[in-house]
Amino acid sequence: MPGRLNCLPWVLAVGASLLAQGPTLEPVLQAELAFARLADEQGIRTAFLACLEPDALVFTPRMTSAREHYGSGPGDPGHLAWYPEAMGLAASGDLAWSLGPWAYAAKKGETPLVHGHFLSLWRQQRDGRWKVEADIGVPHPAAAQPAALFAAGVASGGPSAGRKGQTEDQDPSAALQRLESQLSRAWAVKGGSALLPWLARDARILRRGHPPLRGMAAITGVLQAEGPGTRWEPGRIKVSRAGDLAWTCGETMPDEAGASASYLRIWTLESGTWRVLFDVRVPHPARPN
Repeated sequence: MPGRLNCLPWVLAVGASLLAQGPTLEPVLQAELAFARLADEQGIRTAFLACLEPDALVFTPRMTSAREHYGSGPGDPGHLAWYPEAMGLAASGDLAWSLGPWAYAAKKGETPLVHGHFLSLWRQQRDGRWKVEADIGVPHPAAAQPAALFAAGVASGGPSAGRKGQTEDQDPSAALQRLESQLSRAWAVKGGSALLPWLARDARILRRGHPPLRGMAAITGVLQAEGPGTRWEPGRIKVSRAGDLAWTCGETMPDEAGASASYLRIWTLESGTWRVLFDVRVPHPARPN
């Protein structure tokens, strides 16, 4: 994530609202706010090394190990600020997501140079603490006003719904591997429109230049503009213990023009069927000739 938002009153308001709506999310919310405070006080590198799992992935925009990206050198001297505007939790309470605006400035207290939105995946550790296992973001123009809150809640479905959705081999990872392959083949022919039948009821799409898109009208317009691309194989598939919430990520193969992209997708079960709750796609910089 290139950057996040220095707005403490809003952080406190968001915290109180989310706790009221979803008390089971309180430990994740507190971990997210502590992560943001650490970045504010001690810098980007220190915060990310402390709050991300050792094998966590970040997208810069290429998919890479957080330890590899942040583990050497003095780190980015800029200031990164953010807050969560929405969060969700698996029924088993071990996997969560957070979404919100970020802002990046050259120095703390200066006017932000870049704005955007982040999407993070959180995993509860054996000792009960929460750490980020994947983090991605997209830049877009600054909003005219702070982001409005979405309702926080537990992911749709539960342990029984998760088992219901696993009709072939009772293995959600294998099912998601097949679904990713099907979506990849369809995308290679139809482009972004191929994603439309897979979307969850409350799906959100993150793309460069846009705040998170919700609602079929807004989502359809952006996806239809994305032409046929190349296939991909997921580089990682992670599922909650309940089998009701999961995420996948990877990189597309270069097309004829050499263009490729990283993606991260959050899947949720709706009535026993896997649907896409979030789809994030970040193009890679063009390779020099």
